[in-house]
Amino acid sequence: MTVKILSHRLPAVAVQIHAVLVLAHAQETKLLGVQGAAPSQQTAADIQTSGDFFLGSFDDEKLIGVISVRPDDELGQINIASLVVHPAQQRRGVARALLTSALQRAPGATFSVSTAAKNAPALALYAQFGFEPYRWGTLGEEGMALVKLRRSQLGAGCACMGSA
Repeated sequence: MTVKILSHRLPAVAVQIHAVLVLAHAQETKLLGVQGAAPSQQTAADIQTSGDFFLGSFDDEKLIGVISVRPDDELGQINIASLVVHPAQQRRGVARALLTSALQRAPGATFSVSTAAKNAPALALYAQFGFEPYRWGTLGEEGMALVKLRRSQLGAGCACMGSA
């Protein structure tokens, strides 16, 4: 497995990113028990024009996971906009490798991420990397509970960094 910067402005790359996003989103809606959730509204064209920075994890040249980051709406933080892994490739360290690579590219930076409060696998992963909850809210008509987590410069020394 290798992690590389993705040239998301290339149509073929954007299509590959979109394919992984759609599969992961469908799995997440089942995990969270969200009724009637629409598939991701983000299109391959949206990905191409995005200002996000994308990293991808590859296995035999096949894209199996994606992380995207952007400036957070809170000054001084980098937001993990998405971290998704192809459902058939989960439990193999893909998300861990992507998260490690993203964090290493901005040493000392404060990172944030939002996820569903019921998304136990995501919460466990982020906790291993020193992320701590600091804001709560809801999303959508169903009022899905969300949590925003933050990993400050102080979290940079957590033992998880060497285990990817």
